[in-house]
Amino acid sequence: MPPPAAGYKLTYGDSVFYLKSNDYTVSPLLKGPGTYTVFPDNLQFDKNTGAITVSQKGTDGESQTGMWYKIKFKSSDGTQADSTLVLISGLTYVDKFYSLSQNDSIIYPIYNGDPSKAVPQGNYDLTADAKFAINAVNGQINIKECLRRGFFNSGVMGTGWKVATVKYAINDNSQQAANKIDIVLYYYRTISEVPSNVSALMQAHQQMTLGLRSLPGIPSTNGAIETNLPSDLSLSKPRPPCVIIVD
Repeated sequence: MPPPAAGYKLTYGDSVFYLKSNDYTVSPLLKGPGTYTVFPDNLQFDKNTGAITVSQKGTDGESQTGMWYKIKFKSSDGTQADSTLVLISGLTYVDKFYSLSQNDSIIYPIYNGDPSKAVPQGNYDLTADAKFAINAVNGQINIKECLRRGFFNSGVMGTGWKVATVKYAINDNSQQAANKIDIVLYYYRTISEVPSNVSALMQAHQQMTLGLRSLPGIPSTNGAIETNLPSDLSLSKPRPPCVIIVD
């Protein structure tokens, strides 16, 4: 394997990759001895070769689609270094507070990490949960309708949160390959009830969401610490996104 040339540029030939019916790998066009790192680190990724496995699941078991990742390369002798951004195509929902009293009740999906992009046609309700009010055409989630249907009346375990899985297939270069994203929804009567560790988690998520860190700002809260959160929530993982709903 030849060493990277002078002025080495890290590239995968494209920056956006799409799910297929089977997992596949993409590798840097130029290869050489060195180390690759990625941020955030839930991308299925080989640190020795830079090869990315395009899959619905990342190394920590979270969905890796719909997020930008920054990959860095440093040669073994330290003379070459570069970085690039890649994205596995799909949806994301950002961490956000929603106030029902201000008619802020629609959770909008973001396609390919860019709020300005139109969401492609497809089926955004493969799960077909009768209590979870998601628009099958555009992936928008109607919070008030979720409440009306009793979405929070069961499975909440007395903690104020519930996990929803959005399973979807869309008409893009994925050719309707099955995709999904989990969202953790919290319902509290007032913002003063929101646990301080929940807002801290959301702030941590925002710092790991490349390109979307300012959409929107996450306030700190002073509610009692919640000790019974979903097991896959972590300050070191960007997923699943958290939605806070207050009256």
